[in-house]
Amino acid sequence: MAFAGDLQKFPLADVFQSCHQNRLTGALAIRDARGERLIAFEEGMVTGCAGLDEGDETLAGELVRRRLVSPDAIGRPSRFFKRKGSLKRSLTRRNVLNSSEFNSFTRSVVLERIYDCFLLEEGNFEFVEDYDKTRFDDDEEAAKVRINPNEILMEAMRRIDEWTRIRRSIPSFREVYVATREPTEEDSELVREILTLTSSGTLSLEEVMQKAPAARFESCETIMSLVEAGDVRVATVPEYIELGKKAEAAGDLEAAASFYARGLSYERGNVDLNQRRIAVLEKLGRKSEAADERKLFAGTLLEQGKKAEAAEQYRKAAELVDADPLPLERLLDLKLKEKDFAGAKDAAERLVALYLRLGLGDSAKKVYPRLLMLEPKDRWVRERLAATHVELHEAATAAGIYKELGQEALEEGDAAAALAHLQRALELQPDDKKLAALVRDLESGELAARRRRRRVFLSFSIALLLLGATTAWVVYEAMALFHLRELAADSVKLDGGCEVLLIGINTLQPGPEELGDGRRRLYRGTFASRWARETAVKLAGLYAREAAHAGLLFRLPPPPGEPLPRDEVLRRLDAALHPPQEQSLGALVEVAEKELAEGKRAEATATLREVGRRLEEARLALSQSDGPTRAYTVFRERLAEVRGLLPRIEFARGLAEIELPEARAVVEAAAARWRTEQAERAAAEGTPANGAGS
Repeated sequence: MAFAGDLQKFPLADVFQSCHQNRLTGALAIRDARGERLIAFEEGMVTGCAGLDEGDETLAGELVRRRLVSPDAIGRPSRFFKRKGSLKRSLTRRNVLNSSEFNSFTRSVVLERIYDCFLLEEGNFEFVEDYDKTRFDDDEEAAKVRINPNEILMEAMRRIDEWTRIRRSIPSFREVYVATREPTEEDSELVREILTLTSSGTLSLEEVMQKAPAARFESCETIMSLVEAGDVRVATVPEYIELGKKAEAAGDLEAAASFYARGLSYERGNVDLNQRRIAVLEKLGRKSEAADERKLFAGTLLEQGKKAEAAEQYRKAAELVDADPLPLERLLDLKLKEKDFAGAKDAAERLVALYLRLGLGDSAKKVYPRLLMLEPKDRWVRERLAATHVELHEAATAAGIYKELGQEALEEGDAAAALAHLQRALELQPDDKKLAALVRDLESGELAARRRRRRVFLSFSIALLLLGATTAWVVYEAMALFHLRELAADSVKLDGGCEVLLIGINTLQPGPEELGDGRRRLYRGTFASRWARETAVKLAGLYAREAAHAGLLFRLPPPPGEPLPRDEVLRRLDAALHPPQEQSLGALVEVAEKELAEGKRAEATATLREVGRRLEEARLALSQSDGPTRAYTVFRERLAEVRGLLPRIEFARGLAEIELPEARAVVEAAAARWRTEQAERAAAEGTPANGAGS
């Protein structure tokens, strides 16, 4: 009958009960990733169990491993003369084991193998009537084992629950465990044996259980209790490194690779472990595994911020395997992020070649455009991109790139490179007449001749333009110089010291559009205009010198008519210098100076107009005095007051009316020096520094 299924859907306990209830005869085949196990049934009763295809330990081997008999008691009989039941007869004849002990031990071995089947989490089963009976040990058949499946199920269920606990305490039996204490007399024989086997720290738990004198499950339970008690522990990473080194020194590279792998399961970021495992795998020729380790190691290095070392690991991983684009993809990403254009070009070329070999054309086309984001005009990258499109039989796209490269080479004057690119484009698009004509012109040299004629014409035209522009500029400069000199000449035709100099400065200095002479505005930006500015600054220096000596240079003009009486002269002087109910002339000058200090030049100019009007009245009054009047002390005091105010008035006028900053700075500096000198003189003479002087 056909009876099969999946162990995840049909529990093995139900399968056993079904075999028993239906009194089946045959073998239950249980298969998983490791292989096939066979459980023999005879009319629903279990009669034997054959382990994995590669073979579990034989009954004789189990007897020796569990130390029930010595290897010498088993002997080494010839397989040719070996007969069924010979082991049992040999052991009973020599009183090593009696028949009952042998049968009981055989039954326990069969049960252990069956219980192991119940611990499988994945797999499938099938009941077969025809099976390979040679899979079963002849010595086990001599014990005539017959087990009711119901006897198996209760212990099997207990072991399933216990196995869950064991797996929580011991995740992997491939790990190396190390004893943390010495065995004592109070320990059981199995505990002492396990502590002894793990004391060296060189055996995995799988190897320990193979050497322990007990069934596998019993050894697992004992190890779990020792782990929970802290009597054994997992080997540390440094211990795994030492184990790997010893294995390498002994020439056992497989064991070394295994030790390093176990250490990495606990500390993936250990650089020494990574490098040692990779080196061992490469020595063993396991390139694919070595490449995988390098990729994992590169990821660890990236997490640590070591981008250069990670890039090197990806590069070496790509050299180990020739069909995995991932290392080159990661290497290209790193080079682009670091803006390492040379490294990115190398990685891109290798990656494109791999993509094309694997038939990944769409991926190949996307590689070089990523490099062009860094260097949009790089010729080599675009040539490789065009070649990639040619490989993918995309002639139109490739021809477009070659034409673009040819045009750029023409613009740079590289006719040979341009011809090569355009010829390649024409090979891809032979029907392009415009391109064919351009190639013919390049090959015949006609295009170069046309370009030479065009360059000669352009050079001649530019020379004419430069000559015309130079001539026009010279004429323009000459006219500017003529007109500005004319302006300067007009400004000094009047006679009169500070007045004339101020007119000259205002005439030559550049000012706002709405002010000044139209000719001066016309020639802004010329060398003549620069000359005018420099001249205005020099005139400002002369003006400052004249202003400082204005009081000393003051002379009374001739009277306009007959001299006036003394009282009338003094009355007019007082009306000009100290008018009743109004500010004195000196006070007005102080107001103008204060307004200038505050930057109120317009208000200061208005105040100075009033100062000038009253100063002119004082001049007129002084000029109409006669000799006797001038001899009076009061007359001399009024004359000294006017002379003392004149430098202050002239400095204020200059600061108010001069627009050019450089010229105004000259006047301002001179005014400051003059005030300092007056203050020092007044301090020396013991008189107030009020600006009056002779």
